[in-house]
Amino acid sequence: MMADPSTAYLTRIKQGSPHYDQAAQLRFDLFYREHHIPFESIFDPLENQDIHVAAITYTGDRVISYGRLAQNNPFEFQIHQMVVQPEYQGQGWGTQLLNRLIELAQQKGARIILLNARISKVGFYEKFGFKAVDDVFPSPSTGIPHIRMELIVHQ
Repeated sequence: MMADPSTAYLTRIKQGSPHYDQAAQLRFDLFYREHHIPFESIFDPLENQDIHVAAITYTGDRVISYGRLAQNNPFEFQIHQMVVQPEYQGQGWGTQLLNRLIELAQQKGARIILLNARISKVGFYEKFGFKAVDDVFPSPSTGIPHIRMELIVHQ
């Protein structure tokens, strides 16, 4: 099922904004809370340099999905912390968000886009052309198994 565009819109959000604060809470709730990791630990010093994108509902102004794009070097970008509110999962919001992050990286000259995927999400990223490039490893903060994946961008 594809996301209903009348429900929400994708937009860049700024660190420190109310939408960013909601996105941070969503990241914490879905990735860290159950592991009893302090809220403050979800932030890192490079976050202020990155591009933050969210789907925001037209009614209620609620963040329903979020992703972060970092530039590792002039031609390599990395997607971090993609997350979708549980009640919106399976409706295409992850697809729209990932497509937008890939598009932004391409606009900036990306040749390679990396991400660390939870093992349970590998199939999702493979649909977009990402390929596993390393061994499975535990997330340093949660211990959940992840694998590094990359997308080679054809210019």
